[in-house]
Amino acid sequence: MPTGSKLVGAVLFMAVGYFAALQVIPTFPEGTSMRFFPLTIALIGLVNGWMVMGSRAGTGVRAAVANGLRTSLQIAFFGLLLFSLRQMFLRSADLRYSGFGEAIGDAMTQFIEYFVQSLTIEIWGVLFVGGIVGGLLTEWAAKAWR
Repeated sequence: MPTGSKLVGAVLFMAVGYFAALQVIPTFPEGTSMRFFPLTIALIGLVNGWMVMGSRAGTGVRAAVANGLRTSLQIAFFGLLLFSLRQMFLRSADLRYSGFGEAIGDAMTQFIEYFVQSLTIEIWGVLFVGGIVGGLLTEWAAKAWR
C-alpha cells in the first residue's frame, strides 16, 4: 500500500543512488560506456527506498539510521551485482566462456573487482551520509503522515 514514507524513501534513495553513481563514473577506464549507469543505479535506489526504507519507517530514530544505511548498502550491492552480471553477459555473447561455471566464476571476479574499484571516500561517503539523512527524513515523513 502506498504511503508518504514509501514515497519519500523512494525519492530520497533514488537521489542517493544517482549521486553515488556520479561519483563512480570517474573510477571507470576511459572509453567505458556509462550512458545509463546513473539512471540504472537511481532506479535501484528508487526500488530499495520504496521497499526497504519506506516499509520500515516509523520505528524510531536508531532504526531509521540503521535502515537508511542498510538501504544504501543494498543499492551498492545490487548495483555491483547487476553490472558484473551485465559484463558476464556481454562477454558470453563474444563466446569467451566454455561453460556456465566459468561464466559465473568470472562474474564473481568482476563483482570483487568492481567492489575494490569503488572503495573511495567519495562513493561510500555519499552512500553513508545519504543513507543516514535519507533514513532520518523518511522517519520524519512517517511520523508526519500517520
